Amino acid sequence: MKIAQISTNTIPVPPKAYGGTQRDVYYLTEELVRRGHEVILFAKKGSKAQATETFEYPTDDPDEQLDFIMKNLPDDVDIIHDHYGIVANANPPIPTIRNSHSKGVTGVQIPVYVSKTILKRYGKNKGYYVHNGIRVNDYSFRKKKSNYLLFLGRLIEQKGVHLAIEVAKKTGKKLIIAGTLNDKKYFNSKIKPHLNKRIRYVGPVGGKTKMNLLAKASCVLFTSTWNEPFGLVLIEALASGTPVLGFKKGAVPEVLKGLPKLLCNNTKDMISKVQNRRNFPSARRCRRYVRTNFSDSIMTDNFLKLYRQIIKGEKYKIIKNSTWNKKLINNQNKELE
Repeated sequence: MKIAQISTNTIPVPPKAYGGTQRDVYYLTEELVRRGHEVILFAKKGSKAQATETFEYPTDDPDEQLDFIMKNLPDDVDIIHDHYGIVANANPPIPTIRNSHSKGVTGVQIPVYVSKTILKRYGKNKGYYVHNGIRVNDYSFRKKKSNYLLFLGRLIEQKGVHLAIEVAKKTGKKLIIAGTLNDKKYFNSKIKPHLNKRIRYVGPVGGKTKMNLLAKASCVLFTSTWNEPFGLVLIEALASGTPVLGFKKGAVPEVLKGLPKLLCNNTKDMISKVQNRRNFPSARRCRRYVRTNFSDSIMTDNFLKLYRQIIKGEKYKIIKNSTWNKKLINNQNKELE
């Protein structure tokens, strides 16, 4: 099968630190190629996935990027998997998935979401869902843990870093905060005043540093207060053999369905569970849970199943008078001038 993967132009594939969408593109691309499929990847400059062929965007302009994709897309591609939106929104006369990693999408052939929760909440049950997956062996595994809690994610109010700080203070535990600083006002008012020897901010992390922090933590705190589309940190922590406590928001209950004791009703509940670790699953059970539910192999299985159904015409309908066709005609006319 020949598959075009369309990544964003914000972060290379794979990302060095934060970048859930680009990590999905990376794992999916690598696993598809490993299974013998051809993958044509369009991505930001500096991308290094083992695709059959990689095209780096030459410009930051989405309209010019679409022209670039149209020019370099093979004629015999079987399906387009768009994680960006610019191709799916143009509706090419080729089976095309629009993979949304966050919000609802309309006006495309086949919307696919990262969780059943988001398909229902934002997609209004129109489309499909395939869970995120990760390469479990990429994550360090440790049974013996260090005595600190970990928050990993963007430093914005919706991620609830201040609540993680509250949990650390009331349990007397050390807390390491790692992630990109996206809201300076929030950081200066709700986080910085609490930083000390026990509560530390270490900045954005990636690679071995990130893996070590995840593997050594006694527990990861997933304190997001908004409707998370998935929550990649949840499965990254578990793959490292580390329990992760999360609020019952967005897709968190869906992702932790098989480990319900890790779900928290509120901050008070989270504090209680940090203090009483007897109900935490073992490190091996945490890792096994990801391997059997959220691996890159399972994600790829599910996408391949959907690809085949679409190519057979079971879920695919050509949209006439599309932007793609109009743009193609305009480009052809320019070449004739």
